[in-house]
Amino acid sequence: MPKTALRPGSVWDTGRATPARQVADRRVGATRGDTALTPEVARQIITTYTAPGDTICDPNPGPGLVLAEALRAGRDALGLPADPRWESALEANLDLARLAGPVGSATLLDSVDDPRAAELPSAVDLVLTGLRHTPHSDPSRVLVGLYEDLDAVADWVWPGGHIVITCRPWRRHGRLLDLPGKIHDAADAIGLVPADHCIALTTPIRGNRVRPRIVSRAGHLPESTDIHGRPTAISAHLDVLVFRLPATAHRQETPQRDVA
Repeated sequence: MPKTALRPGSVWDTGRATPARQVADRRVGATRGDTALTPEVARQIITTYTAPGDTICDPNPGPGLVLAEALRAGRDALGLPADPRWESALEANLDLARLAGPVGSATLLDSVDDPRAAELPSAVDLVLTGLRHTPHSDPSRVLVGLYEDLDAVADWVWPGGHIVITCRPWRRHGRLLDLPGKIHDAADAIGLVPADHCIALTTPIRGNRVRPRIVSRAGHLPESTDIHGRPTAISAHLDVLVFRLPATAHRQETPQRDVA
């Protein structure tokens, strides 16, 4: 179960290396196409909220970044089916993690109803997933998908266990969406309790300032301008929203997994 005794810092220095450099030599190149979170952010969350031997679940694993980092950190990894476009990258990243040395075990379920879920040796200690969206995504569909992902696995978590969602700022039609607020609404509908809201930097700190990296050809992207068409700063962080399953009660709508 989670061993965290101290509240984590509110701002994490997780942007010293570029996301591309973090991916290099540890994951296949296709992983760079996934912007839900970075390897350093995943490692920070995993080491903060779990201990070696714990089980980490990503219900929407994408290219398997969370699962691979869980293995490398000596945790067991549990994943639900990935989007078909990520399947080969997911398998390759898990293979690279296994080649790195002694690691935890990885279980990829065929669905939330896969009988192997009931055969796992313990309940889940941490659910960690990143919210994925593109400039053309429908926010309602993205959030409904998140709700369904979390609702499917929330009952697998130990009472008091953590559920963590990362998201990057999302500007749509020139307006910055209150994505963290919408995620809180989805979590509340499932019965989760807010625990922390941290900021994970994706650019370095130099002196006393965060130094956003310059992205070429970014000016034509919808998320790079405000409602008046003026250029806006490229995002330099991910929001890390941390929730807990209530320690005193389980939800009753879905049968509990036997963890004895």
